Amino acid sequence: MPKTVPESKFQEWEGLDRISPVVHQMRCIYREITKDDFGIDGEIEIVISKSTGQGYETTGSIIKFQAKSGKSYIKYDTDKSFSSSVSKDDLELWYNANYSTIFIIYHPPDKKLYWKDVKFYIKATPSVWQSPFHIEFNKSQDEFTPSSYDALRTIAQVSAPRISFQAKEKLYSNLLPVLKVPDVWSSPTKAESDDEIRFGSSNGLPPIFVSAQRLYSFFDLTLPNNLLSNWIDGGDVTREHLLAFWQDNDLKRGYTEMLNQLVRGHLAGCLVEYAEVYRRYYFIREDQHNLEFKHNWLNVRNNRPAPGRITAKHYTYGIDSFWRHLSVALNFKQFGERWFLQVIPRYFFTTDGVLPFDNTKVGSYTTKIKAKEINYHVLNHILFWSDVLSWPGPNPENRTMIIVSLGDLPVMKIEKMPISVIAAFAIPDDPAEYEEPDPSKQLNLMDWFEQDERGEDDD
Repeated sequence: MPKTVPESKFQEWEGLDRISPVVHQMRCIYREITKDDFGIDGEIEIVISKSTGQGYETTGSIIKFQAKSGKSYIKYDTDKSFSSSVSKDDLELWYNANYSTIFIIYHPPDKKLYWKDVKFYIKATPSVWQSPFHIEFNKSQDEFTPSSYDALRTIAQVSAPRISFQAKEKLYSNLLPVLKVPDVWSSPTKAESDDEIRFGSSNGLPPIFVSAQRLYSFFDLTLPNNLLSNWIDGGDVTREHLLAFWQDNDLKRGYTEMLNQLVRGHLAGCLVEYAEVYRRYYFIREDQHNLEFKHNWLNVRNNRPAPGRITAKHYTYGIDSFWRHLSVALNFKQFGERWFLQVIPRYFFTTDGVLPFDNTKVGSYTTKIKAKEINYHVLNHILFWSDVLSWPGPNPENRTMIIVSLGDLPVMKIEKMPISVIAAFAIPDDPAEYEEPDPSKQLNLMDWFEQDERGEDDD
């Protein structure tokens, strides 16, 4: 006489058959226990990617599982949750076992698998020991899918590989591309040094430097009645060819110093001071009443307003009382024929918002805050200062570019987005994301440079 196969058996097999494909999509090993089980139906061995990116390797870390399938195991079913009956003996076995156990259940109406880390659930649910014994599932949080891999790896206490070659990552630098560089005019001068001209002139001089009895400036020296007219031979003014100009190391150093002078004047219109001794810019204490100052900013990565950032704040630790200011070191760097503005986030400490704090104590307080900052925080510091640099200008609401002017004439353009590269690997669980760029929106930096060399107006 043929044996009868109940309908429930097919549902049970259907549920068990669904577990294996999910585990294999995780690139883990699935083993079903074929002999009579006592609260355990199988095991999952966690597998991780090789550090070389070539294939996978086993870890020896095993998670046991108990699986149930069918309507008879589903209780109190709603759109958002349901519960499944279990025995007290199974709960005690799973809780006292020296291995990790998960409970997987197949929900026929949804045709989905759901799961729970049993030991964690028992510890977090004191009422689990009250009859009738059951385990509750949240349909939006407890679905068993390939994305459950990270949670399983954590349960098995397996660390993620330090580098994944199955993904790419966008790596940002702290270099902002200079898209348009200032021109240089020069003329013979009787001045022996820059300081001689500055001490002998009124305030408001444009960036200058003197080398070998020749005066160099970003200001057009051919213009009559300019602030430098008393120091030059107006009949011998030259507009320098920049590529040749930069070949001379002394002239290149002078050019770099003029760029620094230009940015210093550019930021003078913001709530930013320059600490010359420490060679960094910092946000000032804006009044004598408040103990904290914040500023909103525009994140160039998504072109959206970002939450207010604390720019200066008063702190008291024991007998130490000081102000901590957001600050930055800005340096111009040349690589090949292209220039970049290097943004190095810093902190600046003062006693009252003006006078520098005790140098012997600054180090420990700086280390304390920097120890809490990861790559993501540092990138946001760089993006913040990139936006600060775009504040001065005629259109404060349209800050897509850093425009640096000399008088009313824009002489330098700097891209707000730092240069980046796409790495052929990624750090697992890192928030950095890579998206394929739109070629039609990519800037050709050499086109900008060549236009500037031809003297074309690209404002």
